[in-house]
Amino acid sequence: MSITRVVVKNYRALRHADVTFGDEVNVIVGDNEAGKSTLLEAINLALRRQLNRRAADYELHPFLINADAVTEFVASHKGGVKVPPPEAVIELYLRETAKTVDLIGSINSERITCPGITLAIKLDENCLDQYRSYISDPSVLNSLPMEFYEIVWTSFAGTPLSPSSIPIKSALIDPSNISNSYAANKYVLEIVRDYLTKEQSVDLALAYRPCATRFRAMRGSLRSTPNWRPSREWSLAKSFL
Repeated sequence: MSITRVVVKNYRALRHADVTFGDEVNVIVGDNEAGKSTLLEAINLALRRQLNRRAADYELHPFLINADAVTEFVASHKGGVKVPPPEAVIELYLRETAKTVDLIGSINSERITCPGITLAIKLDENCLDQYRSYISDPSVLNSLPMEFYEIVWTSFAGTPLSPSSIPIKSALIDPSNISNSYAANKYVLEIVRDYLTKEQSVDLALAYRPCATRFRAMRGSLRSTPNWRPSREWSLAKSFL
């Protein structure tokens, strides 16, 4: 086993996890919703920078950050206390070999000198002005503004990483991630990536959020109406929102 230890902070269901692996085959056992699949997804994300078979940079959404951390962030701002936005951090501590020597450093939460990989989902410093403008009105703050986040992928030496610089290969087999809307979602993401600037993407996402909130509220109201049944048009709209 090339990975000796994994430390995860604020990623999905894992507020904080610190797992040590043995030399050979490792079996992860736990109750339902304990975070077993999340741990494997975190490892795969740190090794491949991918989510749902796509580049993770195009898969950023508020649910990637631990729900309790997001709730505390929103509550603090609504209470008049401005706290830094939470970030998710995944650290992989690796066994030292000839293939991992370039990853050796001590830039990790434990300050241990060893080979390793860090992937952080954090606020993009290039978006600080837009972020500060957005949080200036706490009434519109209901989740994390992921439009201002970025992924930082580095070795424990502080060197930016690319897929070719990762000496470990991984394969995450998870049938639950297969979706009938995969092709449509990928097409829309490619349009946003290829034709919109960063500022335009942010403006689009910020305009979408209140529309989606109103849509969900309207859907809840209609569902409480006696004898209401969704039409085909409603089902289509739901699939896009």
